[in-house]
Amino acid sequence: MRAKEYLEVNKQKICHYDLVKKVIYDLCPLRNNKQKTEEYCNRTLFPDLQDHLTSNSTGSPPATEMKPEGAIDSSIANQIRYSILKVINRDNTFLFAHNFIVSKAKIFDNLLTLIDYKLRDENGTSVQQIEQECQQYRDDYPKSNLSDFLLDKYNLEVYNELKNILLFDEDWWLFAFNKAYELFDRVRILYNDPFKAQYLIKNIYFNDKELERAIVDIVQTLIINYNYDLSDIQTKKLTLLSDKINEYDDERYIRIDDCYLSKIDKLKLEEVNWLKATRFFNCDVIYLWVNHIAFNKEQRLRIIQLIETNYREEKRKNPHIFIYDLNTFFNSLREKVASYVVNEKLADYTCDKQALLEENKELKAIINQKDQEIEKMKESLPQLSSLYDKDGVINSDEINPLLVDSLKGMTVPQLVLVFYYLFNELGVNFDNSYKTAWAKFIHQLTGKCQQNIRSGLNIDFFSKRTHKNMRFVASFFVELFPSISEKILNDIKE
Repeated sequence: MRAKEYLEVNKQKICHYDLVKKVIYDLCPLRNNKQKTEEYCNRTLFPDLQDHLTSNSTGSPPATEMKPEGAIDSSIANQIRYSILKVINRDNTFLFAHNFIVSKAKIFDNLLTLIDYKLRDENGTSVQQIEQECQQYRDDYPKSNLSDFLLDKYNLEVYNELKNILLFDEDWWLFAFNKAYELFDRVRILYNDPFKAQYLIKNIYFNDKELERAIVDIVQTLIINYNYDLSDIQTKKLTLLSDKINEYDDERYIRIDDCYLSKIDKLKLEEVNWLKATRFFNCDVIYLWVNHIAFNKEQRLRIIQLIETNYREEKRKNPHIFIYDLNTFFNSLREKVASYVVNEKLADYTCDKQALLEENKELKAIINQKDQEIEKMKESLPQLSSLYDKDGVINSDEINPLLVDSLKGMTVPQLVLVFYYLFNELGVNFDNSYKTAWAKFIHQLTGKCQQNIRSGLNIDFFSKRTHKNMRFVASFFVELFPSISEKILNDIKE
């Protein structure tokens, strides 16, 4: 078990928990550097040894004001050291810290307390072994180079599936992977209570929906494929956590609960449990509350104030659960509500001529853009007609070359289109079923990342990329399901 997880699971049993936790987290980035590890341990964990040596050499009491900055209190130092040894005992990445503490503590600590702790072998490959162990634990972050993340086959797979949808540069993706690894680290620490850990992911907030979506997909990939040094209980709880994270962006999760909607006109805002009402402060749910038609402007501003106050208090009490800075979000909500008020007052007295001119300009630009798209579609009509022979039958010879684009199997967007048209033939569509159920079904059948499938189900039928995929899928259906193939091509025309 990793030291971080041992800390969380046994926090009630560990003496001076906060101090022990600080030392463990301070040591984490030093683990593969023996010199820095020993310098930190010597400076922080052995003030009593310094006092002991000083007292023996001078015969006078130690000068407490000369203690190194950050050193723990001498009176509890031996308890802290013993607790740290218990925490890192099964985590081999702390090899250098373990050996240093054991070797120095034996000088004057009670040997009975150290009887279970022996010096471990160190050799020329120790640093490499520590780094490999960190990599196995997915504890090897942050990184400064995106390619280092993509050496892992599962990271590369999710990156390849998302990069054609999220067209961003390397720095954007590097940030996404570093944040995903950080969140994965945090939720594993809380694995013992997956019903709380889920909110770290489901309520993610970076003021960038595409970034949030990418991070959730990467985290889900990490959880699904992680199996190193796990007990049966840990494995089951991580599976449960994965299932809960699947609710991210689910319309059944992003909603105001019926128990509030049924009496929303009579609610006393001060008496609402905003933690539960917003599903642990999910920003999308908060937005629904603030913009509900049942509330006037004053009530909306009051809701923002109440939720923000509650969030700050919960963040103070549980900083390991409520980790996001929502200041930008709350300020944005207030500005929107205030703008509603201003616009209503202006509408009562005058018409903002400049705003109308700007709107008119934007509409003309949209019309111009659509005219250009229509012209391009007209130019493509001869290409579409070539797909049919003189009798109006689809010419498979014209379509089959499209198969060359996917020698390695279909991409997620292409698979989504296949199931979209098959399900529609069976009478199953987005109006009478949930996209989450679609994603789960396709994931179990194809093995593709469930979160990527869920994202791909938001099909943009007007994009050129979708049209290209539709032509490929039409070629896939042409032999066994010619009517579906023809429907797909007709949908492209429309």
